[in-house]
Amino acid sequence: MSFAEAMERGEFPVSLEITPPLTSKPAVLRRRARLLEARTLTVNVIQRPERQSSLEAALELKREGLEPIWHLATGGRTRDAIAADVTRAHEAGLGHVLCLRGDHAADTPGTRVTEAIAIVQERAPGMAIGAALDQYRTDERADRLLTAKLRAGARSIWTQPVFDLAPLLRSAGFVKATRPDAHVVAMAMPLLTPESLDAISERLHIPAPEALRTRIAAGEEEAWGAFEETLATLARVELVDAVAIMTYRADPPEGTAERIIAALRRTGIGDTAGAAADR
Repeated sequence: MSFAEAMERGEFPVSLEITPPLTSKPAVLRRRARLLEARTLTVNVIQRPERQSSLEAALELKREGLEPIWHLATGGRTRDAIAADVTRAHEAGLGHVLCLRGDHAADTPGTRVTEAIAIVQERAPGMAIGAALDQYRTDERADRLLTAKLRAGARSIWTQPVFDLAPLLRSAGFVKATRPDAHVVAMAMPLLTPESLDAISERLHIPAPEALRTRIAAGEEEAWGAFEETLATLARVELVDAVAIMTYRADPPEGTAERIIAALRRTGIGDTAGAAADR
């Protein structure tokens, strides 16, 4: 069963978001992709300019028998270049893509996300299409952009890390009101130090709630408790259909995978075969 199919069936699947290596290193890529293998249905491969491309990494993982989600970054790229990548991905059997702006040079605007979605629909019929959402932006422009992505054909919306529930509820409600058949995938991150929280907040330009900072500063066990509570809350929220897990470091410290898997198990999320959690 694919990740998209599991969402359609209401099974609250888990994706692991990973960073590819700087260059093609199959052993490193496999190790990162299999970090939470017992609990994940798919691996979400981010796109970074200085690293192996998301497409190349996704193709490697596909050959390994995993289900990757390819990040199609549109910033600084032409329609023709995107179309060529989409055709290649489709011919290789990739079944899921996340269309987003990504990191790019400010003087090279590239292609709109909505245009990329249209290209995927034309060149890769049947490919599941997702788009990104910053739930902390609540202005009218952000709502218009989100509406455009949904109307263009995005069927899943992937959030930034959930540090505060209220912005997620507002944005997820907007998604469902705009496109009732769309799915919301909320991101959860185990952050174990105030410094890691601040770094993510600065890099992603999202607020770091003082209450969360206080809990993390109280020690590692309290930080893990906050992460598990986030998972439990996401599993209870009817507006959320799946969760994406991302670790602070590309290769997290020993024991991290075991702690995440234990938290997922205790919250009833992510059975190996994608069985439905008791929500």
